[in-house]
Amino acid sequence: MRARVLAEALRRDLTHTETTPRADDVHLRSAIEWLFRSQDVAESDGCSATYNLVLGWERAYPETTGYIVPTLYDYATHADDSEARHRAERMARWLLDVQLDSGAFPGGTVGGTPEPSVFNTGQILFGLARAHAETGDNAFATALRDASGWLADVQEPEGYWSSHTYESMVHAYTARVGWALLVAYDVTGEDRVRDAAVRNLEWVQRIQQENDTFRHWAFTPDDDAFLHTIAYTIRGLVEGGHYLGNRAIVEAGQRAADRLIADQRRNGALAGAYDDGWNGVDFSCLTGVAQTAIIWIRLAELTGEADYADAARQAIQELKLAQPLDGAAPIRGGLAGSKPVWGPYMRLRYPNWAPKFLVDAILTANRHDCDTDQSRAVITKRKSQR
Repeated sequence: MRARVLAEALRRDLTHTETTPRADDVHLRSAIEWLFRSQDVAESDGCSATYNLVLGWERAYPETTGYIVPTLYDYATHADDSEARHRAERMARWLLDVQLDSGAFPGGTVGGTPEPSVFNTGQILFGLARAHAETGDNAFATALRDASGWLADVQEPEGYWSSHTYESMVHAYTARVGWALLVAYDVTGEDRVRDAAVRNLEWVQRIQQENDTFRHWAFTPDDDAFLHTIAYTIRGLVEGGHYLGNRAIVEAGQRAADRLIADQRRNGALAGAYDDGWNGVDFSCLTGVAQTAIIWIRLAELTGEADYADAARQAIQELKLAQPLDGAAPIRGGLAGSKPVWGPYMRLRYPNWAPKFLVDAILTANRHDCDTDQSRAVITKRKSQR
């Protein structure tokens, strides 16, 4: 089975085979069904981290399961899908079972040594907060309080984290943890959690360089930054800054997002990674493309500038071309880490967070399109009454 799936995935990119784009709901449903399968194979209520073309399905991954929860709830609302809602709650309750006594959540997939992780804990806050909102169960609020409190406790006074991080290094992409802390604060009301969020977002803003890149935005200092971690950084600033009403923080993210639009216009598509001079690496990081599409739509909503939405729709079209809608179940509806699949980001793997962000991008774009159409209808009506 795995040999056949590997051959199918390799053949797709070697022959430059692309999917004929369909209606949004077709691509949405296919991605959602892939996420359902990733839960079914995990031997728990979490989601398998990836389908590895060599090794098969991996174990459940608490971090990304955490932020898949809101995606399934959003899809359930969009499609009136009770199964998606039920699965989201199962995932959220599974997260309660894997939370550590400290309040933190473990890094990596289940089954290994459960070491606490700052970034992973931050991403799980999104799922706990949404499950609390959907179910009203205070068990989720308690887990949020414990997890966000732990993040505040282990943060450095300057606003970054240097322990319980990847390679024990500081990272700009923890801006997405800063944003998550604000989501937790909405539930718990704990001022120290909000303060930790502000410290982190202000620190990330301070390390932006003159050319709008960020120090520490890659996994390690010697690496180019994958579009994935760049988008984590930008989204955290845009969403966190908007929540705080802090225009300077939003604009720090917006300037970097504008650089990416310029690169898309220049080259037709985004690079998979960038160095600190915005020089791109020649492959596509499909997860990062989806994340960037979401950022651009959010900026279209915040600024009213149509160019952002246009760039996002172009990115979503690129993702539709890359998403297989038929073929072997382990890849059907998913997205590879890289295009080609042997590229350097998540090489030869289909990560669960790629279809998650594709679903988010399409749903966010549809919401924006609907809002825009309604706004235009109001404007037209007003004009006709003059």
